[in-house]
Amino acid sequence: MGVSVAADALKSASEAERALAQAGLHVMRLDVPAVDNVAHWHHFDAQFYILSGSLQLTDVESGRVLDAPAGSRVTVPARTLHAERSAGYSIVLGTSVAAEEFGDPINRPAETL
Repeated sequence: MGVSVAADALKSASEAERALAQAGLHVMRLDVPAVDNVAHWHHFDAQFYILSGSLQLTDVESGRVLDAPAGSRVTVPARTLHAERSAGYSIVLGTSVAAEEFGDPINRPAETL
């Protein structure tokens, strides 16, 4: 299963926080600056709701390019090779591990997958 985007999934930030917490995820809010990165992966599952801005994701395995405008729910399973492009966005993020367990680098190089 690769990257997925569900448009119009967000009603409010507090609703997003509740949904992620009920799913057993570690919840945080983030303001993400402009990004245009190469293919990478994370060792944890991530699900997030876009509060403002937008994001374009590429699921490297399938070659699909997905647009995620404000209000979207994005799911990126652990060990899924993907790339991101955005002018900046704000999210409510849920992850399967606590932030202190993200490790460095958080974006792991494609060749290490």
